[in-house]
Amino acid sequence: MTENRLFSDHGAVEWEELSFELNGAKWTSNRPSFPLVQPEKVLSLPLDLRLNQDYTYRLEGVDTIGGRPAFVVRFDPGDPAHALYRGTVWIDRATFVRLKVQAVETKLSGPIVSNDETQVLEPSGDIDGRTIWLLTRLTSKQIFLIGGRSVLIEREVRLTDFALNVPDFDEERSAARASNRIMYRDTDEGVRYLVKQGETRVVSNRMTTSARAFVLGADIDPSFDRPLPIGGLNILDFNFLNRNLQLALLYGGVIAFGNIQHANLWGGRFDASVDFFGLALKANDDVFDAQGKRSGERVNRIPVGSGLNLGYQFTPFQKVSGHYEFKYDAYFRNAETASGFVIPSSTATNGEGVGYEYRRRGYSLLANVIAYRRSTWSAWGQGDGFDVRDRTFDKYDLGLSKDFTFATFHTIHLNGTYFGGQRLDRFSAYQFGLFDATRMHGVPSAVRFGELGMFRGSYSFNLFDQYRFDLFVDHARGRDPQGDNRWHQVTGTGVRLNLRAPRNTILQTDFGKSVLPDVYRGAGSMVLQVLLLKPL
Repeated sequence: MTENRLFSDHGAVEWEELSFELNGAKWTSNRPSFPLVQPEKVLSLPLDLRLNQDYTYRLEGVDTIGGRPAFVVRFDPGDPAHALYRGTVWIDRATFVRLKVQAVETKLSGPIVSNDETQVLEPSGDIDGRTIWLLTRLTSKQIFLIGGRSVLIEREVRLTDFALNVPDFDEERSAARASNRIMYRDTDEGVRYLVKQGETRVVSNRMTTSARAFVLGADIDPSFDRPLPIGGLNILDFNFLNRNLQLALLYGGVIAFGNIQHANLWGGRFDASVDFFGLALKANDDVFDAQGKRSGERVNRIPVGSGLNLGYQFTPFQKVSGHYEFKYDAYFRNAETASGFVIPSSTATNGEGVGYEYRRRGYSLLANVIAYRRSTWSAWGQGDGFDVRDRTFDKYDLGLSKDFTFATFHTIHLNGTYFGGQRLDRFSAYQFGLFDATRMHGVPSAVRFGELGMFRGSYSFNLFDQYRFDLFVDHARGRDPQGDNRWHQVTGTGVRLNLRAPRNTILQTDFGKSVLPDVYRGAGSMVLQVLLLKPL
């Protein structure tokens, strides 16, 4: 969240940054540098009369906005090949001023694939007895391609404390330019930094395209014999190798996962990315029944994987994608493994699938289906849990999410998802580990189900401009056809705290406590992660 003072003079707009908050922690100096990720600049706006054929207009009817009767006018691009807007404007029937504009940007490129804006204009002062209507609130819902995934971002801009035609405008703007604060200017190419050069300010064309941080911490999960250490780099680079590629990477010593992505292919609607993941420590895999953990059936596993994703954004809000996954699981005997228990053969698994996404107005609807095939799969265990048909298995999911934003960065996130599949055995069933799509706070990865319906909710807020709290409540009902085939309830609760620490660092702690069914007693019910990030 930033607070700024904006200067507008005959269409020239620039502003100085007065304060900057990251996850609720206010930075007064040496703030982290972040990329200016923004949609392509639209030079022909729908309500600028340019005497050309950029837009077509039609009257849709009348409506009431803020108690004022208004004409409702629809506008559409005249040439779909150019970056323009499509939307609706509400025009006051008495004064013909704009009251509200809702517009979707077309023909986007880069990491932003959808930009849905709503502008509200209100009386902001008087000049020579004439009421001046200016933009007072702008909300946008943008879909970003980050880490090979589509992420729905909500942004809100509020403009207050207008001063119109003040006599000391030039002096105030000059004082801002002379200060050491960060400044920006809106140009025909988009927003750019306005940097100091001697005693003046100049527009910088050197775009900040990456953010980096040193990461140090640990993850404590009952699935590991000891805390999982994390120490390395967190990188997000929108121009990796100066080739318009995007790199998202967390390298933590014993763990690494990330994505390399190209967001503009074959006309701009296609994107492609490669995932990679690796863990250098052995994770414990145990089995539980009504009597608790089964003795002698522990297996150790080290997973690595990669994947290829190809997406097609066929509307600003809808996308279809194809996925290929490659995973390799190395299985090992543990000191607790019984001598008569056969360890599964280490094997590669190939998966092919498709997905669909719809994201608009804070809603996200996602559906996926993927078919897997293990390269080898021989008898394991004591023979009772093995089925040769489990060499191939299928997984599918359907989920709906909604975000509600109110006050100052108070957010409620709700998600409901169903996970299902066919021929899911002990080593392919859904688990709740740190890197699983089914993660629940406080639930260890030892818990597993072949079919799962879950609801997850979170509430996020800032406290005293210093702390960012996220409260989580997760609940699921799952059953395991390989076990008792009964539906069991699992509940997870959690809290995450972000705060600014000494020497320009950010401390993040994430603690989860769960309530597990009796069948999983002894699996552990607390998970803790502590991270210290130092922006570089």
